[in-house]
Amino acid sequence: MSRDLEEREDLRTLLNLIEDKKGERARIIDMRDHSLATSFFVLANGTNPKHVRAIAENLEEKFERKPFGKEGLENGSWVALDYGEIMVHLFDEGVRDFYDLDDLWVEREFSLEKVEEG
Repeated sequence: MSRDLEEREDLRTLLNLIEDKKGERARIIDMRDHSLATSFFVLANGTNPKHVRAIAENLEEKFERKPFGKEGLENGSWVALDYGEIMVHLFDEGVRDFYDLDDLWVEREFSLEKVEEG
């Protein structure tokens, strides 16, 4: 299986796992031309820190790969899970609005349709 196809499948799986826990505003940011550290950001939010932790714990439990690193689980306002080529950022709604990574990387949004077409 090609790396590109694997990444697309991983992205779809991560989005589905986020949706399973009612994560909100999930989107993919394409970082392939901008960062050597990761290929994609996955951004999503929960309604409160407990919800954010529940989403993160669901990813850790059900995603077939374990993260290389994780930060923020203690307080749940911003959790980062590092899967190498994919970095997942889960926010409390207010924290996501404050840091506004969505607008910072608006031109790099990766369409879900591209993931589906694979």
